[in-house]
Amino acid sequence: MMPYKDKHILGIVGSPRRGGNTETLVDTILASAVEQGATSEKVILNDLEIAPCQACNGCQRTGSCVQKDDMEKLLILMKKSDVWVLGTPIYWWGPTAQFKLFLDRWYGIDQRSFQGKEVIVAIPMGGGDEHYARHIIGMLRDICNYLGMKYVETIVAPGMNGRGSVRESSRTLELARAAGMRIMNTC
Repeated sequence: MMPYKDKHILGIVGSPRRGGNTETLVDTILASAVEQGATSEKVILNDLEIAPCQACNGCQRTGSCVQKDDMEKLLILMKKSDVWVLGTPIYWWGPTAQFKLFLDRWYGIDQRSFQGKEVIVAIPMGGGDEHYARHIIGMLRDICNYLGMKYVETIVAPGMNGRGSVRESSRTLELARAAGMRIMNTC
């Protein structure tokens, strides 16, 4: 099957640690897809000003969030992308605060714009058991199902205790490269 060359892939890094395991996995997936003909962009959630959802339901009344912050710009990138590579390390069996804040803001978005998006999830963690990632994987699978998105794949990297230690795991990096290649062969 010939790769679908016109895919635009957005990497969203939920780790506050620059150059760490999460960013490395997201970068590896993006680079692999670009080698196959994709275009890509990457955002670091910790570099953005994204305010928390206030549960005011203003979005339900007006069609837009009352918060005027970087989520508006990020949403533009999300809408123009075919694939999202979502990366977060595990913090207390869940995503980082930055990543959860980002997810909570999806409530105020016209969720029809998410339909058909493909999602790859990258989850490094210090714990040595993939079981620690079960909550975030379940949450993201449920969200994708609810919003009509295609949950494609999860790259879980247990035992990644040091900054950049994933670079020493050729198996994990190969899984990330393969995910980037596979996403280019789906339509």
